Amino acid sequence: MMVVLYLLVPAAIVSLAIIIAILHMIAPDHWTPIISYAIKNRYTKKKTGAVSLSLGILHGLFSSVLSFTIVIFGIHFIPDIYLRLFVVSILLFVSFYIIINARHEAHENRMPEPIKKTILLTSIIPDPTIVPVILMGLTYGMGFIFNTISVFIIISGLTLFSITIFLHKILFNKINSLSPQKIDYLVALILLVTVVFVIL
Repeated sequence: MMVVLYLLVPAAIVSLAIIIAILHMIAPDHWTPIISYAIKNRYTKKKTGAVSLSLGILHGLFSSVLSFTIVIFGIHFIPDIYLRLFVVSILLFVSFYIIINARHEAHENRMPEPIKKTILLTSIIPDPTIVPVILMGLTYGMGFIFNTISVFIIISGLTLFSITIFLHKILFNKINSLSPQKIDYLVALILLVTVVFVIL
């Protein structure tokens, strides 16, 4: 019986890491910035997929490093208020910048590339989502933890990739005929809605 439990628990821990990765990346604050950026720049499905996969993997990696650091230093609770404030500040700044830019330049896009890319930062800001997974996996050694984290990172990337490809297919064709100014307003609106989600 003990042998069965010893074999089943690791499988349960890896499964938990997969579930957390999927549910976490479904949250709008991860895929909305990518969709907004892709729509604004009229990215192809292939390019949108490459960006989302890369950012999903980066987010999984940074979140794993943060979670592992928290476990190593024995911190079991840290307020996420600072991360939320940072994300909200970026989203509000970029949203208002886009609106102002759209009002003054209806027929051309002069938004600096670094400002546009700031939108994507919100997709990779790490959070300690897998601290419980790492804590449960300590019994099975660092090799097991490393493998579990690797699965979490890969699933995070694939989930974000799947969501953005699906939404890109639905949204891109519908708004492709809109004027640049209307797309600016649409992107700003999407980002402002994301602010509400992050605050909640």
